[in-house]
Amino acid sequence: MLPLFHDFEGRRVVIVGGGPVAVRKARTFGEEADVTVIAPEFLEGFSDLECTLDRRALEPGDAPEVVADAALVVPATDDRALNDAIERAGDEAGCLVNRVDRRGDVVTPSRARSEEVTIAISTGGSSPATSKYLRKQIEPLLERVDPMVALQAELREELRTADGVPPGKRREALWAVLEDGDVWTCLEDGDLEAARERARDLIGTLE
Repeated sequence: MLPLFHDFEGRRVVIVGGGPVAVRKARTFGEEADVTVIAPEFLEGFSDLECTLDRRALEPGDAPEVVADAALVVPATDDRALNDAIERAGDEAGCLVNRVDRRGDVVTPSRARSEEVTIAISTGGSSPATSKYLRKQIEPLLERVDPMVALQAELREELRTADGVPPGKRREALWAVLEDGDVWTCLEDGDLEAARERARDLIGTLE
């Protein structure tokens, strides 16, 4: 499978099932998508989430109606026949399918996030515990990286609008800033202006 980041802003996601896995999926996709959860019963965890709860029991024959206009559907029930029917209907409707009982079109990875960086981690379902372990190892590093991301964005825009700086030279300059220990020290000390000055001095030596 190829890792991708997908924008679900304003897209419809349908989750079928009201158990703990469905809660996790609703929490994940509810950050962006318009989430509808269909189940005869719901755990209390749904009350804190931004989603629409549709309280009803489904039969396999309801699957085409369930996936209509959905960008992604999540069969998350303990009824294998219903999950299979929803997957088939999703495939026929051209929407993504995220199975929770086996691998489907989409795997939702473990994510390590800070304000500026998101890292997705997946073992393809082989070891969710390993994904979680790696996330916990990576998360402390991300806050350190955030100021550099902001500085790189600023410098990248300056270089992009500067006259006579070819793309290759821009990449070389930005990489030199990334590798410079003094820039990192300034950022870690919270001195963004000193980091800017050091970065611009470095870029100047490469012109």
